[in-house]
This record gives sequence, C-alpha cells and structure tokens, in this order.
Amino acid sequence: MKKIICITCPTGCEMEVACDGGKISVTGNRCPRGAAYAESELKDPRRTVTAVIRTLEGKLQPVRTDKPLPRPLITGLLNTILKGTYPEAVPGAVIISDIGGTGINLIAAGPAK
Repeated sequence: MKKIICITCPTGCEMEVACDGGKISVTGNRCPRGAAYAESELKDPRRTVTAVIRTLEGKLQPVRTDKPLPRPLITGLLNTILKGTYPEAVPGAVIISDIGGTGINLIAAGPAK
C-alpha cells in the first residue's frame, strides 16, 4: 500500500493505492481524476521539468519540457542541461529534441536575461 496526495485539483485528496496481482485499487479519492492520477503515478510517474540553461552569451534562460517526462529520465536531462551552454532562443523554440526517444522536447519558456 502506498499513500499519495493527488495534485490534479486544489482539494489534495490523500489516497491509498494498492496493487494486487496487477489490479490497482484506489481509496480516498473524491473524484475520478484522483483515481486516474494515482494509477498513473503507480504505473508511469511523469513530471514537467522546469529549469534554466546558460546561453552562449552568458545569460540564463528559463526552459521546460513540452510534456511531462518519465521520472527516470529527469536526472539525466538535468545533468545534460548543467553541463552545456546553448544558443539563446525565442520562447517556444526547441532547445533539446526527443529526450530519451520519448518525443518530448525541452523548450525555451521565456526570454534570456
């Protein structure tokens, strides 16, 4: 049994999730979105990654993934960002494409400063 707090709405339901022979049961959710969130957290947890990159011009530029990234890939992405410098880009421009073969991109989230 695992305890999870739902983040899909401001209510923040505390749920208990159990997996028995491949069948997932969720208790404590107040709506169907909570059950779906708990199931996805158990099977394939994902997060939208936000960070800043250093540009070739020496500025910092905010970036984010365009879709939630599987959690096992987050550390590798952050290490890649930390080690590199990138050309300054307009918001929405792709900085790193197809992270880990997922089709998820790292995009500029705002202007460099």
